[in-house]
Amino acid sequence: MGVGWLLAAGIGLTYWSMEPTWLVASAVYGALQAVDIILIVFGAILLMNYLEGSGAIATIRWYFGQIEEDRRIQVLLIGLGFMTIIEGAAGFGTPGALAAPLFIGLGFPPLAAAVFGLYFNAPNPPFGAAGTPVIGGTGAVIDPALSGSVSVSEFLSMVSAWTGVVTGVTYVFWGLLGVFFLTYWFGNGDGERSIGTAVRSTLPIAPFALLLGVVTGGTQLVIAWFVGPALPDIAAGFVVLGIGLLLAKNDILIPDDQWDFPEESTWSDTWLGGLDLDEVSRDQPKKEMSVLLAWTPYLLVALALLVTRWPDLTVAGVAVLDWIQSFSVGLDSILGTELGYTLQYLYLPGTMPFIPIAILTGFLHKMDTTQMGEAWRRSIQQIAPAALTLIIAVSMTQIMIQSQTNTADLLGMMEALSRALAMGAGGLLPLISPWIGAIGSFMTGSNTSSNILFSVLQYNAAETVGVSRVIAVSLQNVGGGLGNMVSVLNVAAICGVVGITGREGDLLRKAIIPMALFAVFAGLFGMLLTYVLVPGLF
Repeated sequence: MGVGWLLAAGIGLTYWSMEPTWLVASAVYGALQAVDIILIVFGAILLMNYLEGSGAIATIRWYFGQIEEDRRIQVLLIGLGFMTIIEGAAGFGTPGALAAPLFIGLGFPPLAAAVFGLYFNAPNPPFGAAGTPVIGGTGAVIDPALSGSVSVSEFLSMVSAWTGVVTGVTYVFWGLLGVFFLTYWFGNGDGERSIGTAVRSTLPIAPFALLLGVVTGGTQLVIAWFVGPALPDIAAGFVVLGIGLLLAKNDILIPDDQWDFPEESTWSDTWLGGLDLDEVSRDQPKKEMSVLLAWTPYLLVALALLVTRWPDLTVAGVAVLDWIQSFSVGLDSILGTELGYTLQYLYLPGTMPFIPIAILTGFLHKMDTTQMGEAWRRSIQQIAPAALTLIIAVSMTQIMIQSQTNTADLLGMMEALSRALAMGAGGLLPLISPWIGAIGSFMTGSNTSSNILFSVLQYNAAETVGVSRVIAVSLQNVGGGLGNMVSVLNVAAICGVVGITGREGDLLRKAIIPMALFAVFAGLFGMLLTYVLVPGLF
C-alpha cells in the first residue's frame, strides 16, 4: 500500500499535473475518511477482548460442546449461527480465529477446522463489523462518483439491499453445500473420497440444513433491505442459532444416525497439518458464567443497532435516526479546497454502541481493572497495523479519484481504469464484478479494503457500459466477502491459529473450490438481476 501511495502521488503530480495543494488535500481527506473505519474496527476488537478476558467466549465455546455430537449439526450451528454473529459484531478475520479452535476442541481434524473456519464466513463479510465494508469501505470513496445523482446514504442503502439479495439467496444452499464438502473431504481416508458416499451422508441432514439456510439468508436479506448494512449478520446469526438449537434439542429434523469422522488413528498427515495427534489441542473450555450473561453484550449491540438504524423510528415525536446523525464534528475545507470531512460520532458503530457496551461488559461480567486494562492494551496493539494500512489505502484511493481535477485535462486515474474495465468486460460486467471484489480481498485480506480500492472502479465501469451501478457495486461487495476464503492473509492467519503453519497450500486447494462456485453463482445471478429482473435499476 505504501508503494502504491507513492506511485499514485508521483504519477498524479507528473503525468496528471495535479496541483500540489489539491493532491495533499486529497491525501489528507482520505486519511480522515479512514478514521471512521478505524474507530469501528477498534470498537469491535475492544468488545471482543473484553469478552475474551471475562470468560464469556470460553462459556460460549463450552455451550456448543454440550449440544449435539453429530458433526454435521455442529458445523451448521457454529458456521451459520456463531460465526455469523461474530462477523457482524467484529469482522476482520475474528470469526475464523474463534471458530477454528472451537472446531478442534469438538474433535475436528485441524485441516477441517481451518477449512470451515473460512468457508462459512464467505457470505458474511459484506456486512461485517456492523456494516463497515459498506459504510466505511464503499462509503469512504463513492461520493465523487455519484456527482449528486443520489445521496451517499441513499446509494449505500441500495447497495446494502441488493447485497442482501445475493448473499441471502446464496445462504439457502450454503449450509447444505458445506455439509457435502465436510462429508466428501473428511468422511473417509484422504485418498478414498466418494461423491456417492458424501451425497448419502448429506441427504439425511438436508431438511435441517436447508431450513437453517433459508432462515439465515431470509433474515439477512430482510434486515439488509429494510434496516441497512449494520445489522444483517448479527440478526441473522441470533435467529438461526436460536432456531437451530431449538430443533436440535427437540430432535426435530435431526437424523437418527449420527455422522462422525473416521477414527483419529486413520487421519492422514494432510488432515493433521503435519502435527502429531498428541500435539493437537483438545482443550475443553469451562463454563465461567451463565450462557445468557455471556451472550448479553452481543444482544445489547444488536438492540442498539436496531434502534439507532431503524428508518422512520420516532420517540416523543423526534426521528431517532435524524437526531443521532445531527451530532457531528469535522472540517468544512481541507487546505482551502472544497474537500470537507464530517464525523457523525453517535451514528458510527465504533463509538456507539461498540465502545460503550464494551465498557459496560466490564461491569456486567465483574472484571477487575487489570483485566479491563489488558483488553484496552491488546486492542490498541491489534488495531495499530490495521490502522496504518487503512489510512494509506484510503488516502491512495482518494488521490486516484481526485486526480480527475488536473491541469492536463485528463480523465482521473480511477475513471481511466474504469473505462478500460468497461471496454474489456462490456455487457458481461456483472459476471466479472464478483471476481474483481475477490481479487481485492485476496490481496488485502479485507472486504473493506477491497471496496475502498474497487467500488468507484465498478461504479464508473457500470455507468460506461450502461448497466446498473447499484448491482455492480453490490457484486463488488459480495466478491470482497467470498475472496476472504482464499485471502493469503486469512489463510496464513487461520493456519497459525490451529497450529498447521506451513500447510497453507492444503487449505487453499480446498477453499478455492467453494470460492469459485460462489463467484460463478454471484456473477450469473447478477446477470439475471441486471438484464431480466431489475433492468432499470440505478
